[in-house]
Amino acid sequence: MSRVQRLAILAQAVIVGLYVAVAVQYARLTPLWQAPDEPAHYNYVRYVAEHGELPILQPGDYPHEYLEELKANRFPPHMSIDSVRYESWQPPLYYVLGAAVYSLTQGLDLAGTVLALRLLSVLFGALLVIVAGRIAACVAPGVTWLALGAMAIVATVPMHVAMTSAVNNDTLAELWVALILWQLVARLQSPKPLQPWLLLGVTVGLAGLTKTSTWATLPLVGAVVCYVTWRQPKNRGKFALRRSLAVALPALVVVLPWVARNMRVYGAGDPFAFARHSTVVIGQLRTPDWLADVGLRHAMTALVTTTFHSFWGQFGWMGVPIDLRIYRGLAILTVLALVGLALRISRVWRELGQEQRGAWLLLAGSLLLTAASFIWYNLSFVQHQGRYLFPALVPMSLLLAAGWHEITRRTRRALLAGALCGLALVLAAGDAIRAQAQDRRTLIALLGMSVSAWMASRLPDGAGDWLYALPYPLLVGLDLLCLYGYVIPYLRP
Repeated sequence: MSRVQRLAILAQAVIVGLYVAVAVQYARLTPLWQAPDEPAHYNYVRYVAEHGELPILQPGDYPHEYLEELKANRFPPHMSIDSVRYESWQPPLYYVLGAAVYSLTQGLDLAGTVLALRLLSVLFGALLVIVAGRIAACVAPGVTWLALGAMAIVATVPMHVAMTSAVNNDTLAELWVALILWQLVARLQSPKPLQPWLLLGVTVGLAGLTKTSTWATLPLVGAVVCYVTWRQPKNRGKFALRRSLAVALPALVVVLPWVARNMRVYGAGDPFAFARHSTVVIGQLRTPDWLADVGLRHAMTALVTTTFHSFWGQFGWMGVPIDLRIYRGLAILTVLALVGLALRISRVWRELGQEQRGAWLLLAGSLLLTAASFIWYNLSFVQHQGRYLFPALVPMSLLLAAGWHEITRRTRRALLAGALCGLALVLAAGDAIRAQAQDRRTLIALLGMSVSAWMASRLPDGAGDWLYALPYPLLVGLDLLCLYGYVIPYLRP
């Protein structure tokens, strides 16, 4: 093993270690139930552990008015969360695993049991960070900075850290989605052996048994089967049929018992309990009613703004945003990454092989499908929560890392300086048009970074190559700021 490889492994271990350290602090210090839907997920786990069977979603399991009172009072200990059971329709895999942890912690108090369940999510989050690195290594072999950057982003987005430190099925679902993407990228490169397709089918089934939103990966599976079939010189029909069955049969074997149970409990016409869920969650704000009240323009502005804010950090039950200047800084980093990504695509796309192009298109497809499902959900309910985009966080992390690396290359630094200066002017003009006080700190920071980028463009080759990594330690600092500056002080009962 070369020195570079050893350093890369060490860097990966540091990233995973930092994630675990910060996530454990979130798990320890976030007040009870101050993560979206955490009481309902906990009650599902508790029911499975205490009764040895799955709960049945019933009318009254979404006590809207009482839940709003709980949130308004920050879940004080004297107010019971026993009636909050609206997650009882979810697929059971996470809750069965959680029930095992619950049973092992019966000697602990409530806070200790909740912490143990939160740490289970942290474990899934650590595995997700590792898989993100593996996907990057498959998509771009030998490009160490991309793998490390992708891992760092998955490990440090503050809202993601908070959600992977809570009692919910989200993190396990994200892990399955990432494992599916990893296997699909591998199948693009090695489509002929049949056994890996069987493993993919098991993974798809386990994902479906964790959360229904993971079904957004099914079109990607179909697309990969079609693509690798098209590349076969002969016997395409037989090739496609065998691989389709190798995926479908294990997935169905895993999922069908739960589906059969739902049809027995909720009726033959409701195999996934969607209809029962819709009749129970009475009180949630529905999009048509909201549009009628606020109008399309305000609705679109709120959708984009709130989704962006809550993707990076809007804590509790969406009740604790962070400083607007931080959101502006994150928006600037995002814009710069998108500019860099566009430049990188125009520069290297033709140099990529067919498998690499297919892998990047696969990741882009995952992102688009997740965004489409998010928009589809918001057509019915007002749910502008950026966490619903986290199933595509791994593809996002690769794209952001690629963009930041490109925009900080020596040949791009003069462009970066101009872009930062332009953003400062746009920000100043926007505040002036809205008759707001100028955000002087942000303007000074932007102009300072613009000057620094221009000076860095004058450095010799190889100097300043570390600039692309600057956002990652800043995100670690933001994680700690969000925990100690927002989560703890604003969410305590």
